Amino acid sequence: MSDTNTSVPASRLAQWRAGWRVSLRMARRDVRRHRGRSLLVVIMVGLPVLLLTAATTLWFTDDLDASERLPFQLGQSQGYVIPPQALQLRQLLDPMEQQEWPGKTEPPAARAVPGLVAGSEAAALSTLLHARLVEVTSVPATIRVGDHYLSGNALGVDSRDPAVLAPRVTLDSGRWPAGPGEALVTAAGIENGLPRSGTVGLRVLGSAGEAPERALTIVGVGRGFDAQGGQYVRQSDLVTTPLPSDYAQRQWLVDRGDPITWGEVERLNSYGVGAFSRFVAEHPETMTRHSGDASSDNTVALVIALAALGLVLLTTLLAGPAFAVGAARQRRTLALAASNGATTRQLRRTVLAQALVLGVLSAVVGAVVGVSGGVGSVLVARLARPDLFVGPVQVPWPAVAAAAAAAVLSSVVAAVVPSRGLGRLDVVSVLRGQSVSPTLRRRVPVVGAVLVAAGAVAVTWASFRDPSSAVTAFVGGSLAIVVGSLLVVPLSLALVARGADRLPLALRMAAREAGRQRGRATPTVAAIMGGAAVLSVVCIGLEADTTRAARDHVPVTRQGQAVVQGGLTPLRLHDLARTVRATDPSLRPLVLSELADYNQQDGRVMLAARRPGCTDAQVIPRPLGGNEIPDLSTACVTASNFSNDVPFATLQAADLTDLTEFLDLTPTQQQVLRSGGVATVDPAEVAGLPLPDRGGQLLRDVDRARPVVLDETGGAVTFLRWRQSVDGQGNWVAPVPARTQVVRMPVAYLTRAQWTRLLVLYSGGPAGVVTTVTADRLGVATTPTALVVRADGGISPDLESRLTDALRASQGDATVSVERGYQRGDGLALVILFGVIGLVILVATLIATALSQTENVPLLGTLAAVGATRRTRRALAGSQALYLGLLGAVLGLLVGLAPGIGLARIVLSTVAEDGGRALPATIPVPWLQILLPVVLVPLVAGALAWVSIRRAPVVVRRAT
Repeated sequence: MSDTNTSVPASRLAQWRAGWRVSLRMARRDVRRHRGRSLLVVIMVGLPVLLLTAATTLWFTDDLDASERLPFQLGQSQGYVIPPQALQLRQLLDPMEQQEWPGKTEPPAARAVPGLVAGSEAAALSTLLHARLVEVTSVPATIRVGDHYLSGNALGVDSRDPAVLAPRVTLDSGRWPAGPGEALVTAAGIENGLPRSGTVGLRVLGSAGEAPERALTIVGVGRGFDAQGGQYVRQSDLVTTPLPSDYAQRQWLVDRGDPITWGEVERLNSYGVGAFSRFVAEHPETMTRHSGDASSDNTVALVIALAALGLVLLTTLLAGPAFAVGAARQRRTLALAASNGATTRQLRRTVLAQALVLGVLSAVVGAVVGVSGGVGSVLVARLARPDLFVGPVQVPWPAVAAAAAAAVLSSVVAAVVPSRGLGRLDVVSVLRGQSVSPTLRRRVPVVGAVLVAAGAVAVTWASFRDPSSAVTAFVGGSLAIVVGSLLVVPLSLALVARGADRLPLALRMAAREAGRQRGRATPTVAAIMGGAAVLSVVCIGLEADTTRAARDHVPVTRQGQAVVQGGLTPLRLHDLARTVRATDPSLRPLVLSELADYNQQDGRVMLAARRPGCTDAQVIPRPLGGNEIPDLSTACVTASNFSNDVPFATLQAADLTDLTEFLDLTPTQQQVLRSGGVATVDPAEVAGLPLPDRGGQLLRDVDRARPVVLDETGGAVTFLRWRQSVDGQGNWVAPVPARTQVVRMPVAYLTRAQWTRLLVLYSGGPAGVVTTVTADRLGVATTPTALVVRADGGISPDLESRLTDALRASQGDATVSVERGYQRGDGLALVILFGVIGLVILVATLIATALSQTENVPLLGTLAAVGATRRTRRALAGSQALYLGLLGAVLGLLVGLAPGIGLARIVLSTVAEDGGRALPATIPVPWLQILLPVVLVPLVAGALAWVSIRRAPVVVRRAT
């Protein structure tokens, strides 16, 4: 019996594994052999991964989730409760958020908390909760350090049990405050200018204004966090004992062993007590009420998915030239393999294996460097700015993995196109040294043109629709335009090559070379086209946003004037005015005051301009302060000190000396105001302008502004004066008509130019201005509301800078707003954005052309062998880079026009009150900003390619 050797064929899966094993081994060797090309691929693919992973690391670290916020909100307690209310509550997780009662009925009265009397809230709530309570108060305050003021937040805590407070309130050095005259300063306070030791002045804000200043001695340094509700956490500047202020936010931390369940929260709500529970926050499934408009947790996942999709598109376009050149460099090797029986699938696997190896390497390098950079940035920021409030370092590993996977996928996708071309590899021509792209398939550019047309139609249609309902069509249309344009690129190369007869020699050779080597030139053009398209869309979108913002811009005051704002209270506007005068003698400040004191507990003195023919009963509003805005063309009250909701219908007061300097008053006008008169605009100068808008719409054109004209008879305006009192419950009491007083004030007419200087358009302009002396004589209280500053010839940027420095030295949070028309405030961000986009286009152009130049070494060697000078070879190299860059940039500009114009139409559309959209008449296109990079980047690429040719190549042998 003879033995028979039978070979069992390997399974298809085993063959597949063996084929990929060999291909990956060859790819690793090729990566090590060609380190320069591999490094370029790693940079182009890994850089987007680096940026995305670093950004997500910073984002997730900075964005505190609910579990990370809880220690800074509750310390070590089970939660906190807030003071009882008169009505029952139906709170959500956050006690500051309430749900409507069934049928939108009014809430019932709250149950009485046992033992609750004024001043005993803590004891009554402690009994109700069967827990020890730790009081925490938070109140806005003004802090004085020497002659310097700043607005901040003061936290008051009961520090007898520090373990319960940590980490919401902690002591880093020194000791805890022992009484109301001591305080801790926090890192945020030190950064804002508070000292580490010494004494500061504190004025807390209350319903009646700022309380008298009290001195605080700094006895330590620590941290304190103001936490109101479930989402709000910020650092305080000072920590002291609980602050007695009716304006303070009061909380009591619940210190006990048992958690606060949702059932107990509902029970507390029946007493009118709101509660924020650690247990409920950690177990939201126990709640029976949820917010109907709560944001989905899928938002972060959607953002990451969109970023990953953008990463795939970007790296595919950027890495395409490298893999195309890599495949071209291996043509001879692959042709030899094909001549020895290698199948097309095996050839393609060789190219894809290189892309897989380089993609994995790029993704790992980019992710490691990106995560390290993000973590390092957080650590450096904490050392440099201890006042910054960021959460614990958090690396979003799922997002990092998604970015890395997207980079690997994009690398493989970028290699698919050159690998597909191996299916039509002409083995004989390649072995003979002849390499020409195969004949262009007609259906490919046809499909591309159809996709471009369909995408343009979809984008245009979406731009005319509601953006919220057409976003899918817009994004899909934009993607179709990009994909279709990529399919049309080979046809563009072929057509330009055919029509290059009249071009200069170097450009003609570059165009024809690109037409012959379309497989190598197409990825280069596509990479540049992608960057140029993004630039076009961004430029058009930003121009539209600038146009819209300029259209909607509401000026602060007259052009060249400034409005100075202080901190929590306007009471120091007079101090700021003195600082303005001391800064530069050319500056003319004016403090405008309302004729009202909203903190008067015994009522207010009312003053109303009465129209002729109206009775006192028609002038006195019933009820006072009603929400209805009167028709100023027929109302009996034209201007008053209680019509603050009606623009240009208020009465204001100012110092006569300041008013004279600010308005350049004539002696006659000064005399009228000194005698108790009222200044108003000359009716003849504003007769053609419309009355102020009854709906309170903000005016955007100073030249169109006009106040309510005071009705003058006999050279004077008739005012009605009375005292409006309140009852024990704080409700307005109807005045007694017999106690009203008629006041006649002479009129000083202002020119239109004088009156417009008084405009502060976010609050309107005064219908009439009296002196502070007149207001005092009438018994009308005044409250400073605005500080306006002007200078002859306008306030220059240099003067504005000096004024800002002087004011901030006096009051830390003082701001100066000089009206110069609409100015973008994100100039640095835009420079960085355009710099990054331009750099991407330039890098893509340089890398793509550099890789292409390596393929042109045989051609340059042939030219040198037949006598071509270095200038000729430089001209050819520069022309190739210039041609590919210019063609890609022009195509990118055309590709970005449709999405850019569609985006601009969406941005510039306005929504009417009935919900209808008004489309813009014209779309601004910033041709200069778009064309400059389109021209400059190819020129720079061509110049660098020209310089790179330094010496004649060494020609050893060439097959053809």
